Amino acid sequence: MIRPTYIPLLILVLLFQVSCVLRAFTSAAESGVAEEAVPEAGYASLDKLPFKEGWYGMYFQDDKVGYSHFKIQPSGPNFIISSDSILRLTALKKTSEIQFQQEVIVRPDLTLISFESVERRNGKELRMTGRVEGNRFLVDMSVEGETLKRAFPIDGVIYHSSAMSLMPAMKGLKEGRVYSFLVFSPEIQDVQKVEQQLFKVVGEPGPNGAVWKVRNMSGHAAAVDSWIDAKGLTVLEKALDGALMTMLEDEATARKFRETKGPPKDLVFDFSLIRIPKPIPHPEKLRSLEIRMSGIDSSLIPDDGRQRVNRNPQSGEQDAFGITIRRQDLPNHKGSSNPLSPKEAEENLASTLAIQATHKEIAEQAAAIVRAGDSDPEKVSKLVRWTSENIRNRMKDSFGALSVLRSREGECQAHALLYAALARSQKIPTRVVIGLVYTGQVGFMYHAWAESYVDGWLAVDPTLNQVPADPTHIKISTGDSPGDLTSMIKMLGKVKIEVVQYK
Repeated sequence: MIRPTYIPLLILVLLFQVSCVLRAFTSAAESGVAEEAVPEAGYASLDKLPFKEGWYGMYFQDDKVGYSHFKIQPSGPNFIISSDSILRLTALKKTSEIQFQQEVIVRPDLTLISFESVERRNGKELRMTGRVEGNRFLVDMSVEGETLKRAFPIDGVIYHSSAMSLMPAMKGLKEGRVYSFLVFSPEIQDVQKVEQQLFKVVGEPGPNGAVWKVRNMSGHAAAVDSWIDAKGLTVLEKALDGALMTMLEDEATARKFRETKGPPKDLVFDFSLIRIPKPIPHPEKLRSLEIRMSGIDSSLIPDDGRQRVNRNPQSGEQDAFGITIRRQDLPNHKGSSNPLSPKEAEENLASTLAIQATHKEIAEQAAAIVRAGDSDPEKVSKLVRWTSENIRNRMKDSFGALSVLRSREGECQAHALLYAALARSQKIPTRVVIGLVYTGQVGFMYHAWAESYVDGWLAVDPTLNQVPADPTHIKISTGDSPGDLTSMIKMLGKVKIEVVQYK
């Protein structure tokens, strides 16, 4: 039987949208603008762009998974860029839909003034507003009636992620140019530096008359390649080695997606499942696991006290490296003899948009599960068990711990978020872990669990009710924000695993 493991991979398409929101599809005849090329110095101002509205289809491995629409309109001396999109993806045979709408107010040169956005998923809404005030960018994020306020320091100007695909046209097309700028991305809820490299298409024009290629890079995320024509119009974009694509379409073709009922590819079974030739018997009873991994850079896998990475193995594929994971011992004392630094403790006890550790409902639930005299290891065990037994394991993505507590259902990340909130409310530093776990008789799947600090970071799984988590849990990254998934995104569809031995 397959153990329930599901990471909310819908976020991958949201991250892919970082430079996919603005896609202009207006022919020269429709716009009344001739087919001249972008001036070498760029259009410089939005009022000079020969395209103001567009429709795009989004595809995952040739299956259409959504569409997006944008419109640019003047608003006094500035401009409003409005956009909406629908994404529909299947994982473990369960299809989920995300609706995303936003309005961005920018100056004629695309620099950001303010924005409003709303993401709707499973009957829940995440609302976000942001504005520039002096040398800070202020953001309010609201979900389940709770609002988190954040302030990002900025030095100079900042752009919205929806501006990325317009930057080459605005700044000019020339071989070898590199553009760098600061962007706020609602998709990852953070400010990041973006770099764009321009290349001339050699030989015949590329898809839809593309004569330029742009490589978009941001933070640690995988690169996204886009192709644009002589006017600066983006005609195609690819991510995850082409598995995700955005293509120009007319409005009628894009809108047909709403009526699409065909069986789409499964993000887990058709794309991200890492199969192994022989099953691992009773993984929950293992003391250690040694594997050989290939297909990715070994730097994507962290090395810690539980998980050791051998980056120079003696055999196997050229890029292969070894990983040994050992089951941890559960501490039996009441307090930590090796406390975290004040900064680390503060970060892993904080209340966030996804981990509402200080909310009254969270605190009351945690207090009802544990006893005042329990040691931290005892509290961890009780909170893990309660979460596993009381949250129905359903393919329902969640925005945060509070919504999981109220609905009493969700996938693995929902379990991890709720457990982290409960543990933090009991003053136990806890963080969400993203990685891979063995799924009986099939292979390794992407999964979320947690680590709590009890005299060291202890891996626990509140979905599978494991304290400590078994050695088939391979950690990739930690964190509860969308940006923390970037390492996983680089691995999707590439990883190979060979089991060397287990005990």
